[in-house]
Amino acid sequence: MTELLHFCVRGTGYALPLDRVQSTIRMVAARDQNRGVIDFHGRELAITSIDIHPHERRPLRATDSLIITTLGERGIALCADRIEGIVAEGKTKPGDLIGTRMSEDGRIIIDDLSALPLYQGVHPVADEETEGILKRRAQAMRAPQEEEGEGIYPEILRFQLGYVEYAVEMQYVREVILTGEITPVPGVPAFITGISAVRGKIISLVDLRKFFGIPEFGLTDFNRVIILSDRKMTFGLLTDRILGTSHLKRPIPQEPTNTTIPQSHLIGIADNVIIIDAKALLTDRRMMINELEE
Repeated sequence: MTELLHFCVRGTGYALPLDRVQSTIRMVAARDQNRGVIDFHGRELAITSIDIHPHERRPLRATDSLIITTLGERGIALCADRIEGIVAEGKTKPGDLIGTRMSEDGRIIIDDLSALPLYQGVHPVADEETEGILKRRAQAMRAPQEEEGEGIYPEILRFQLGYVEYAVEMQYVREVILTGEITPVPGVPAFITGISAVRGKIISLVDLRKFFGIPEFGLTDFNRVIILSDRKMTFGLLTDRILGTSHLKRPIPQEPTNTTIPQSHLIGIADNVIIIDAKALLTDRRMMINELEE
C-alpha cells in the first residue's frame, strides 16, 4: 500500500509518495541568497516553491517546513506551510495537470513534480527574530552527517502532543491513520483510551500522556493514530499532529529533566525532539491488554 506525505501550500493540500521523500526539516535560511540554496549536511539543495499563485508569495515563517525530495536527478528543498502527516493512499482520479492525481478530499497527489509550476529562489523573511531563528538552524545543519552507522540514528516519525514534539523509530510504525470511532473499555488502565477497529483487527489506543504521567499542556485534538507493531504486539498511539519523518544524529540519552519519560523508555533528546523507545513500549507488560483482544 502506497503511503503519502500530506502537506499544505497557500491553503491547498498536496501529497507526495513517501518513497520520494528523503526527509522533512524545519525552514532554514539560505546559504546563498542569490542562488537560493541551502547546505543540507554538505549537499547543496535549491529552495523550491509550488507557484500556482505567484502573487500570493508571503514572507517565510519559522513554522514553515522544507521537504527534501528530488526534481529530475537533482535534490531540492520543497517549501511547505505545514506538514500534515503520513496517510495511506485511497481512491484517486486524474488531476488537472499531467503528472498529478486528485484524492477524494480534493488533495493534489504529485507523481511528477516537474508538472507543477515551480519557483526557485528565496522569499523574504517575516522579521528579524525569524531571520535569526532560520540562520541558527542553517548553521546547525551545515555539519556533514557522519558516515559510520553508529553516528546516524535510524529514520524516525515525529509527532506532537500538546506543544511538545516526540518521535518513534519508523521501523516499528506500521501506518498512520485518522482517528476513528473509539470504544471505551471498562476495567482497563487509564492510559488505554479505548479500542478501535483497524483493517479488521481490534487494537488498543494509548494516551502516552497518561502512560508516562506527562503534564497535559496545550489543547489536545487526537486526530491521528500511529500504529506501532513488532509482529507480536500491536497498538495505536493517539497524537495531535504528525510532523513528518527525518533522520537525526544519534542522540545522547539525557537525564529526563524536561520529561517524565523514564530512561527505560527514552532513547534521547535531540533538537528538542523527545525520542521514545518504541521497542520498550511494545515489550512493556502493561500493554498486554492486547492479548485479550485477539
